[in-house]
Amino acid sequence: INRHIEYSPVPDAPAHIIGLLNMRGQIVTLVDLAGLMGYERKNGRDRPTCVILKNKPHNPDYIGFIIDRPGSVIDADEVVSEPPPANMSGMENKFVSEVVKLADKLLMIINHEALTKE
Repeated sequence: INRHIEYSPVPDAPAHIIGLLNMRGQIVTLVDLAGLMGYERKNGRDRPTCVILKNKPHNPDYIGFIIDRPGSVIDADEVVSEPPPANMSGMENKFVSEVVKLADKLLMIINHEALTKE
């Protein structure tokens, strides 16, 4: 999680690409996850917070997405996770791999592989 980032917009980039971020010499592509899922982007912060996904040896590209606010980091046990419900929209279903039932809410787990294919 990187707070108060500064990024560079990319002219003529696809609508879901917010911009590029320099993270300790590595270029990170910032994706509008809310826009990809069909939600309206919130443009309320000058220096937003983002989550940067770890890259894999076979995929050296870094990808990140803007978040409204950071929350708690939790370990989600596979026992309490379920497939996404059938009534989720096609775009939501594409980017959500599973749902975890917490005591007072549901947590959607992002399908990071779908993000890197966009």
